[in-house]
Amino acid sequence: MPVMFLQAQQNLVVNGDMELYSDCPLSESGPFQNPKEIEKCIGWKAPTYGTSDYFNVCATNPTISVPVNSMGEQMPHSGNGYLGGYLNSYEGGAGYDGYNGIMWWEYIQGETVKPLEQGRIYKFSMEISLAEYSDLMINEVGVYFSNSAISSPNTAALSVIPQLVFHNPNYFTDTANWIHLETLFLSQGGEQFLNIGNFRNNVTTDTLRRYNYEPLIINPYVTYMYIDNVVISEAQDLGIFSNVFTPNDDGINDFWTLALSGGIEAKVTIMNRWGNQIYESQLNNFSWDGKLDDGNLCSEGVYFYKISDTNITGFIQLVR
Repeated sequence: MPVMFLQAQQNLVVNGDMELYSDCPLSESGPFQNPKEIEKCIGWKAPTYGTSDYFNVCATNPTISVPVNSMGEQMPHSGNGYLGGYLNSYEGGAGYDGYNGIMWWEYIQGETVKPLEQGRIYKFSMEISLAEYSDLMINEVGVYFSNSAISSPNTAALSVIPQLVFHNPNYFTDTANWIHLETLFLSQGGEQFLNIGNFRNNVTTDTLRRYNYEPLIINPYVTYMYIDNVVISEAQDLGIFSNVFTPNDDGINDFWTLALSGGIEAKVTIMNRWGNQIYESQLNNFSWDGKLDDGNLCSEGVYFYKISDTNITGFIQLVR
């Protein structure tokens, strides 16, 4: 059923602002470290053989200092620290299992303070910034949720399908500012770990060159992203509305509404049973009167809706 929500303020991500640490990072993470340097940032780790990093103002090593470090220059979005990793690198992979392919993909794994609840809608947001060291830009960043921690002994792309995919057809290009990514998602229940990274492999990852030095060997062929302020917030029910509506102009239940607060920039698409789009409008204050985009009346029956850039879908019963 469609539900009206008010976004709560509590962040369900452990140390989502990356401010809590067991010790200042001493260097970039290394593949043979156990634990890796990133794990000094409480609640965060590298789930693969890749070597995601922790940057903090307290660091004295210039490779992981703030704001200037070996990957570029960036102030934290807030506080003193942030994380980073190679969302792709074509310089060659490695792993405990003997992997020696082309991919050196890195991920950042965090956890929530409690398992997410089945059927509840949550809001996810984070800040990302492209590091100046990157000579490649990508157009997708994904988030994969799991009930238990995941791990991989090598640096190949993780063979999972992320529930959240942030797609930018113009690529993530900004190295000077933080890019705010935000969406809604419907929990399947029990998720307690989140993994941030690039879930496409070396064939399907879409890249665009930032520069092209000669000779080509100078080009690093990498995309390195800084990540800060990862937030998951619950939505509190204000009221539940039937997924059955009767648009017969009698003034009662004439509109189907899906009101979600929080300024999410998304669209709601209504489709018929054959999957054809018949109506679309902005999510904020969404209301449908049972008509097509051209104003003609829809016939009685079952219709489906989806919210763009989320995994939220459902059905509507139209009765006249």
